[in-house]
Amino acid sequence: MIKVCYIIGQLGKGGAERQLYELVKGLDRERFHPVVISLSQGGLWKDEIQKLNVQVIELQRKKNWEFSRLLKLFRLLKSVKPDIVHTFMFSANSYGRVAAVLCRVPVIIASERCERNKYEMGKYQNYIDRLLALFSQGIICNSRGVALTLINKYSFASRKIMVVHNGINADNFFKQDCIGGTDKRAQKIIVTVGRLYHQKNHRLFLEAAKIVLKKSEDKEIKFLIIGKGPLQEELENYAESLGIRGNVIFAGERNDIPEVLHDADIFVMTSLYEGMPNAVMEAMAAGLPVVASDVGGSNELVVDGETGFLCPCDNAALIAERVIHLLADPQNSSVMGERGRERILRDFTLQKMVDDTQGIYIKLLYGTDKILSGISADFIAESARNISNI
Repeated sequence: MIKVCYIIGQLGKGGAERQLYELVKGLDRERFHPVVISLSQGGLWKDEIQKLNVQVIELQRKKNWEFSRLLKLFRLLKSVKPDIVHTFMFSANSYGRVAAVLCRVPVIIASERCERNKYEMGKYQNYIDRLLALFSQGIICNSRGVALTLINKYSFASRKIMVVHNGINADNFFKQDCIGGTDKRAQKIIVTVGRLYHQKNHRLFLEAAKIVLKKSEDKEIKFLIIGKGPLQEELENYAESLGIRGNVIFAGERNDIPEVLHDADIFVMTSLYEGMPNAVMEAMAAGLPVVASDVGGSNELVVDGETGFLCPCDNAALIAERVIHLLADPQNSSVMGERGRERILRDFTLQKMVDDTQGIYIKLLYGTDKILSGISADFIAESARNISNI
């Protein structure tokens, strides 16, 4: 039995946290024994992971960079004695890898979930990550876009970089009579989903909305923003200043995303940077055509001109043009949406994500000549080819 210890900063609502839950849920429990350590207390996914009969250990967080927390983590790892430590996001990548090195854990793996950017990642953080990469056997990226950033911009060793795309249960988003713009209400709805933070670039979404309303004969189009965050008041005021406040709905955080997507006609993502955007995956799984900024792994999801359109993250006019094109041709929009769903079902399943991750565990722990049956053996060769082509 291979004991895998997962370390994450917190278990609140988020894409990385959901992917960790799905990974733990899908692990082959005859081969792997998972333990989850959260560097903070509470969170949406704590109870859900515990329902899987997986131990969740929480550390109390008082402030950033607590030596006492590192000491507690070190003692925990000494007690758990994992074969593999797999960390998620910066705080856990830092605390977790330092503690794992000190405990001499055989295999240490970090996860990179988003492109590095000038807005959130400081020089000291890059220095820490590059230093700890020397002691890591692998770094799993959720898109080739993230891998490219690490290798080309920050000079990480390509031999340690591996790509495992996020997975999704597309069945949760499937509704036959709502796919691709069919059986929709007369009012057209353009939707975006994401936290109201700088990264998601909602101002561009609003600017594109103004252009769409100006050029379209339909002045009743609604632009639905799902998510909450500190920029809500600023964005509401910006919509007011653009003269489109009556067409914009700030719906807050919702727990019925599949239903929301079923009632929409087009999904738009305007992010400045991403990893592998779960919101785009969900929209494609629901059969919506997507207009997305060409950042991170969005071009690994959206096939430009086939399942939607890719645009620069600073071009409101082009985004609006693509939206107008889709609104004017509902039949083609339906075809694009169906192709997108097929792509998710084929290439971005939860099982593939789990199998590929397990394949990495086996490769790093035992070497490629000892792949266990049932693991995605082809993934190892495929991953090597992908990285060599980056």
